[in-house]
Amino acid sequence: MSNSFLQCVADICGLELATLIGDYKYSVFGGHTVVVEGHKGIVDYRQDEVSFALRKSVLKVCGTDLRIRCMEKNFAVVVGNISSVEAADEK
Repeated sequence: MSNSFLQCVADICGLELATLIGDYKYSVFGGHTVVVEGHKGIVDYRQDEVSFALRKSVLKVCGTDLRIRCMEKNFAVVVGNISSVEAADEK
């Protein structure tokens, strides 16, 4: 598949091209919201840490009073007091 076709599909779906081809993306807004695109599911869910499976690693959202506000296939919104977001190799 060509990148122009994939870009067109990504535009229609409202996604980043990297998310569509298997990568992930996250964005932090105001230290209180994290949007994760391209995850493969939840690994851990606590008030101080929410971890998402990625293709070859884990994305950890750390903070206090964390909760998942929205969860769909490959897309999630975590809210709370965000202190850090990091990707680490799976163990």
